[in-house]
Amino acid sequence: MSSQQFQGKTVEEATKLALEELNANLEEVKIEVVSPGKSGILGLGGEPAVINVTSLAKSKPKKTVKNNSKIKDSDSDKRVTRELDDIDEETEKLAIDIVNYLLSSLEVEVKTFFRDKDDFDTKSIYFEIEGDDSGLIIGRKGETLRSFEFLISFIIKRQLDKRVRVILDVEGYQERRRSNLVSVAETTAKKVIRYGKPIKMDPMSPFDRRIIHLALEKDKKVITESQGTGPRRQVVIKLKEIEENWYSIYR
Repeated sequence: MSSQQFQGKTVEEATKLALEELNANLEEVKIEVVSPGKSGILGLGGEPAVINVTSLAKSKPKKTVKNNSKIKDSDSDKRVTRELDDIDEETEKLAIDIVNYLLSSLEVEVKTFFRDKDDFDTKSIYFEIEGDDSGLIIGRKGETLRSFEFLISFIIKRQLDKRVRVILDVEGYQERRRSNLVSVAETTAKKVIRYGKPIKMDPMSPFDRRIIHLALEKDKKVITESQGTGPRRQVVIKLKEIEENWYSIYR
């Protein structure tokens, strides 16, 4: 089987571009990381991440995206991951080794604390990172942090064939970021309800888009959907159909 090469700012971005281009799922391709992209880790720009992708299944025709398919797109962002595996000692040890190796390679002065699974959940590996250089690990809008998490999960999947969720929290950044996104989502939803017009939010990572979707999924007046592709993919917040009809009648 012939392989194709894809590039992106990070391995995660290159993988997503490849899956979109090939119209495939992660299980239907074999991915070889040629270069993780040094700039992607440091957030300084320069060397891109490079991957070779080999399709393991027959190519599927690309589907034409129509109106109601957009809701399916947003649902894909809401899914955390496919079924996750429970974490055992072997997985924990590998994750710790990877984190220590990556941070030592960056030559940053930080302290890493592994949180025992009893304090979190059995399907997540949680690290707390503190130190003067911790800002370098976060990157712009958490992009570097997301890349680290993706890379660690990817290596664990390749070496142990386990799907796990890796969480790196730097100086409490994750919780602050989540709270801020929820606040932005709620404020934007109020504007949509007030003016009756959809609002497109800035392009976000899949992780951030999922926070927006979940923050508003129980709202009775608005719905969310994802539009666009790759790094330009963004969340759109709009009135539910019944609300749109009401607004058009009474405005």
